[in-house]
Amino acid sequence: MIRIAWRNLRAHLRRFQMSLLAVVLGVAFLSGIFALRATLADSYNSLVASTNTYQYYLVGKTQGEKVEGQAPVRKSLPLKTVHQAEKISGVKYADPYLVDICMLADQDNKRLGKGGQVSLLQVIYPGHAPQPRLLKGHAPHGEQEVALEESAAKRLGITTGQKLKVYVSSEGKTAKVSGIYRFPTPVSFTNYVFVDADGFVPLTQKPAPLATNAVGITAEKGMSSQKLRASLNNEFSDTAQVMSQAEYNDEINAAANSSLDFINVFLLVFAAIALFVGAFIISNTFQMMVRAQQPQFAMLRAIGAGGRQVFSIVALQGLLVGTLGSLIGVGAGYLLTRLVSWGLAKAGFEALQIGWSWSITLLALTVGILVTVIGSLWPARSAALTPPVEAMRQNTQTQKPVWPRAIMGAVVLAFAVGLLAWACSDSGKTGRWLGIGAALFLLAMLILVAPLSAVIVKALAGLIWWLRPHARLAMRTLTANLRQTANTAAALMIGVALVAVGATLAASTKASTKSVIDQQINADLVVSTDPTVVSLSPSLLNKAAQVSGVEQVDLMTGIGLFRMTVPGKNPEQTMVQVTYPQFQRYIKMDAITGSTADYFSQSADGPQALVASSWAQSQGLAPGDKIQIGGIHGQETVTIAATVDTGFIFLDVMVPHSLANKLGPEAADITTSAAIEIKDGADLDQVQRQVQKVVTKNPFMVVQTHKEAADRVAATVDQVLSVLYALLALSLVIAALGIMNTLSLSVQQRFRELGLIRTVGLSSRGLSLMITVESVLITLAGTLLGIGGGVCLAVFLCRYLADRGISIIEIPWGSLGLICLLAVLVGTIAALLPARRARRMPVLEAISASD
Repeated sequence: MIRIAWRNLRAHLRRFQMSLLAVVLGVAFLSGIFALRATLADSYNSLVASTNTYQYYLVGKTQGEKVEGQAPVRKSLPLKTVHQAEKISGVKYADPYLVDICMLADQDNKRLGKGGQVSLLQVIYPGHAPQPRLLKGHAPHGEQEVALEESAAKRLGITTGQKLKVYVSSEGKTAKVSGIYRFPTPVSFTNYVFVDADGFVPLTQKPAPLATNAVGITAEKGMSSQKLRASLNNEFSDTAQVMSQAEYNDEINAAANSSLDFINVFLLVFAAIALFVGAFIISNTFQMMVRAQQPQFAMLRAIGAGGRQVFSIVALQGLLVGTLGSLIGVGAGYLLTRLVSWGLAKAGFEALQIGWSWSITLLALTVGILVTVIGSLWPARSAALTPPVEAMRQNTQTQKPVWPRAIMGAVVLAFAVGLLAWACSDSGKTGRWLGIGAALFLLAMLILVAPLSAVIVKALAGLIWWLRPHARLAMRTLTANLRQTANTAAALMIGVALVAVGATLAASTKASTKSVIDQQINADLVVSTDPTVVSLSPSLLNKAAQVSGVEQVDLMTGIGLFRMTVPGKNPEQTMVQVTYPQFQRYIKMDAITGSTADYFSQSADGPQALVASSWAQSQGLAPGDKIQIGGIHGQETVTIAATVDTGFIFLDVMVPHSLANKLGPEAADITTSAAIEIKDGADLDQVQRQVQKVVTKNPFMVVQTHKEAADRVAATVDQVLSVLYALLALSLVIAALGIMNTLSLSVQQRFRELGLIRTVGLSSRGLSLMITVESVLITLAGTLLGIGGGVCLAVFLCRYLADRGISIIEIPWGSLGLICLLAVLVGTIAALLPARRARRMPVLEAISASD
């Protein structure tokens, strides 16, 4: 059986080319994802090991229960810990870890870095730890000097002696680059800016830090590590925890690996979609191959071969195709990873260390082979169950009726729609049931694709009446092989459905955001920071208030990083929205449950907070419940006053500026938006231009109207959508290959039929047109089914996300129409090779051939 399977595969290898390519693409994407995850993890772990090189670290005590695979939330250490540690015998240096987020501009005040890249301002203690090492220049001294990490200097195009502006808070500070430092592992995604301890506070323009997250310990020469650790444990047993360099780095890596796992799962979903689509193509190819080889199988059955042996032949062919395609795919995946690394290097990032391993190779090979073998099992079963006498006959295969599928699909669809509707209702709103309902909905679409394809193909063929008889011939061919047509259309339908879901969600998000901005924000102009890690400049806002036509300028919102504890859960470091006293004047914030009156008046006993309705539901909270919010200066019990719709504009938890300032002034100082009210009769555009000229002195401040603010959010949504389209492109490419594959095999199977059509007067150009129409009809059938199913799914998703900011359901008819036009183009391109082969077919040879 193995010899027969191998011989048949070699004899008809061209027929398996597209299936082979589908396996190669799917496995390459899968192995590339695993390798990319390993590459990022290895590079980050190496970077952490390079940057944290003290022998021991003092860290705060943990809060809450430890969760496996996650870094615990720890208390901050007061800076007096440093002085205590320095007094311990055997301690040479005790250095606090002082760092802040900053943005950089050149001496002409133009942004440095791509896409608003964030930098880290970190205190360096030269000679206290092995790393980093000075490569060029000298160590920074005071607030007038900073140093850069080597790869950051290359990305930014900055060298020693040049000046740059460092923005940590509202006002930028000019400093000269005194030196370049090097870590053993290049830093790929962050710009490190080094400053000495004396220059840190003046550069940040914040109050002197009162606490730190960690204290690095360097031992005296000749001091025993065990003895030093014991001394540290004795001194700080009640207030801190002593960790070795390896233990400290492992804890940091745990948090990063958790984030990478989430990204990995996200990407694996798209790899699974591509492989699922590839399985349709593989199954379709083997079904058509089995049909062509039925006489051969009948002869084998006649000389004594059993059904199991016939089954084994087809399954072995699937195994061989899967093995070959997976081997090539693994190699392509490795090249893909190298290409990504090279592209990052060209984009200004340091080349990553490729994290390829044998486990990745074995996993990718196993998945690729399994998908191919599974795709060949049903055709193998069909071949094994076909009676020998029936198999020997030619042109006797009859189509099974599709009405049982229609009934079963309608039942599953009705159940799925009911489940989706219930999942979107207030009584059953859970993500689990929504996911199950969506999966059943897609399953129903797959079951219904055959009967629906027949209807769509007939309708489309009737619309292109000017292409008769080509359209009629194409329609009859497709409906005569309806299951083959359905399988090909289904592969495209899945990818298009997901694209339609993404497009509809994006359009609805943008429409909802615009509506929220128009309805909630009453300010004529909004001044904000981009990105939001830099605070608005008070001096520039004061100057903006003096611009002709400006009535007044008021602060609206800020952000702060606080420690938040929900009852029954571990504490978490969370970004919290800070609102200023004039917030209510410019922002209309209606309560969904509870009342906002106590929050804005702060007349109730104790501090109040507003929370997003969706967040409250996920945490099991309601108005009147209490949460703990803590900062450097202590912790407060905060009562939830109301749940509100924060849309895509505000964070999930909102607290007043007075509370934020009490808990941590450095967090409350990050003001992210201010409102400008113009005078009656003033020209809005002219006032905006004048204010923009004033605030341009800070390159991270922007002045926007309502429309521009909505467009800014829309641009972010479009960026996310572009990533989604790029990830789905692979499944669409595989689906297009499936169409080409089906048509190529169909031309080979209908060799004699096409020859007879030529003899009755159809020209070679007409034959090419007929095959092109077949391709376009299949493509449009899959596209229309995908659009219909995707839009329906998106409507349910929008309803489910109504309390998360999507209040308007908008269907992007223009984008969906463009998808249909692209489908016609894809169908035309996919038909080029099959049509060319049919056009060059010798007529006499074709009519004398047997099917």
